[in-house]
Order: sequence, then structure tokens, then C-alpha cells
Amino acid sequence: MKSYRILGLALLWLASIPVVGAEHDEMAIELDQYVKKAVKKGIPGASLAVVINGDIRLLRGYGVTEKGGKDKIDSATVFPLASISKTFASAAVSILVDQKSIEWDTHVVPYLDNIEFSDPLLGKDVTLRHLLSHTTGLVPQAYSDLLEDNVKYTRILQMLDRVKFVCDPGKCYGYQNVVYNLAADMLALAVGMDYPTFVQENIFIPLEMDHASFGMEGFKETENRVTPHVKVKAGFAPVKPAPYYYRVPAAAGVNASAQDLSKWMLAQFGHNPSVLQPPLLEIMHKPHIRANQYRYRAKLSNVYYGLGWRTFDYKGISGFVHHGGWVKGIRTEMLFNRHTQTGMVFLTNCETDVAREIVLHFLKLYRQRFEVKETDT
Repeated sequence: MKSYRILGLALLWLASIPVVGAEHDEMAIELDQYVKKAVKKGIPGASLAVVINGDIRLLRGYGVTEKGGKDKIDSATVFPLASISKTFASAAVSILVDQKSIEWDTHVVPYLDNIEFSDPLLGKDVTLRHLLSHTTGLVPQAYSDLLEDNVKYTRILQMLDRVKFVCDPGKCYGYQNVVYNLAADMLALAVGMDYPTFVQENIFIPLEMDHASFGMEGFKETENRVTPHVKVKAGFAPVKPAPYYYRVPAAAGVNASAQDLSKWMLAQFGHNPSVLQPPLLEIMHKPHIRANQYRYRAKLSNVYYGLGWRTFDYKGISGFVHHGGWVKGIRTEMLFNRHTQTGMVFLTNCETDVAREIVLHFLKLYRQRFEVKETDT
């Protein structure tokens, strides 16, 4: 496993200050200032990681874990990741594919004998690859509302046969949470252990993601964690963590810190081939289906979904990979360009447009930093 510059990063994490002074650290400094201003303007807190040319250049926390409290956010503070969790599901499946325990094109039915689809002829064509690329053909966001209404996951699965197909499997994009989590059920059946345990043993531990966990229990067991906040007239008010999306761990079950996700980003760059080999990363980062439902789409081009990741171009620059997450009182963003091994993680304990805006700000800074090199090549 590649060293993370253990001594230097340990000092960095303890002090929670950015690494500056190296060549071309302007991006890290600009992003640092951007988040500082957002906290001054009223968001309770945030955590930021910046990786440039494959090196971690900044890890820092901002503000407080709960408005009115004294506990500061640092780079080890844990946030619910919401839909960034989907990136771990595709990685976990890729590990099993590499081990030949399952195939990308394994059919959901009859592999999962408890699943029935509304159209058996179309349903028999749905594969694991379709689950992870949101191309099952089912109505988008099927039964996400039931999760939020506290209906048990097992009960929701019994109603999947009522969900209509809007296209043939593989032919259209339709974002899912409940259906996406069938990938976790297939993985558990393939390896004979539950999905969270598999991810813990095969991803979190070997990547030294020391603060990462699954579920509400894992979140509450972490002392250094944030409190979610929602927008109110007076600014932001703390709320209890929402339990519902934890019921679909492959879709939204992971908790982690900016430290953890900086290591996750390095793994996406191929720095840890013992965990994720480059050929598997190519499959996950490869565009699979054009994704029209994407809040940044007006600013981007060639927007697609891969396996657990979104991909796009920005003003003629290719190679961007992204996923965001939302759950009540929390916003999360992870974005990188795999060609230059440069990216950003932004986590905040409130529902705010800053999460969207910092993604666009990163892209603007990235273009300023790399445009000449991209053009020259």
C-alpha cells in the first residue's frame, strides 16, 4: 500500500491547517478562502480536502459541529455521506468481479429470488451493471418516498413488482436509491457476509479510512461528528440525523471524514492497486449512460453516469468524475479529474447552495490552473 507521507500528514491532520508553499498551491488557497467566507456568512461548518497532482495539499475543518456549540470541525470530523456512498458500492462489486465471485452482467433475477419486476420479460434482463449505472429502466427514484416515510426496506422490496418500466434495461437513465441497494443484496449473497462488513474489511481498513463507518449506529458511536442543520428564517437550526436513507447502505449508508475521502480519492487515482486496480477504475469511471437529470448540467457537457460515479467535461476539458450527496441537514461533494489527479472534497453540516457553488468554483479554478497544459497536449 502506498505511503500517505505518514509523518507530514499526521502533523497536518493534528493541526488542521493547509499545506502551502509548494508549487501551484493557489487552488488550495483559493478554495480554503472560499469556505472560510461561507462560514463567516453563516453556514455552521464544513470540512475540505484538496488534492493536486496526486498529492494531498489541504485538509481543514471550519466552523462548529453544531450551531451555538463550541466543538470545532476538523478534517477528522465525520459526516453522513449520503449518495457519495454509491461510489463504495461500485468499488465493492468491482472487487468481487476481480475475484470472479460475480459478474457485472449477473442478472438480478433469479440471483435474488425475492425480487419480482412488474414486467417479467424486461425484468429478466436487469443486471448488476444496470443497478450501478441507474439504467434498470424503472421509474426514477422508485420508492425513495417510502424510505422517507420509514417503511422497512424488506417491505419496500415486496412492492417492487408495482414499479413500471419506462424503457428497456440499459436504454435510459433513471436515478435510484432502493433499486441501487439491490447491488448490496447481491454482493452479500455472493460472499456470505453483509455488505457493510465487506466494505469495512476490503476498503475502509486497507485504505486506513479510520473514521469511516456505516449506518446511524456507526454515526452516533463517533464522538467527533456533526449535527445536521436546516435553513430557517434566522439562519440555520440543528435537527436530528435522518435515519431513513441508512436503510439502503449501498445507496446512502456511509459516514466518513474529509481525511477518509482524501484517501478514497487517491485510491480512485490508482494509488492503491491492492484495493482497486486500474482496469477496475477504468470500468467505474467510464461513461455508461447520458444523464440528463443533473443539477450542474447547464454548465457542463458530455454528462454521463458511469458505475457509481458521474462523469462530464467542463469547457472542453475532459476527465471529470463526481458524486454529491444530500440528506436532511447535510450536503456532500466529491469531484476530481482523473487525468491530472486533482480534486476536492467538500462536506457541510447544513442544506446550502454553497455545496453547489463550490463545485463550480473548483471547476473555474481548475481551468485556470490546467487549461494551458490541456491545450498544449
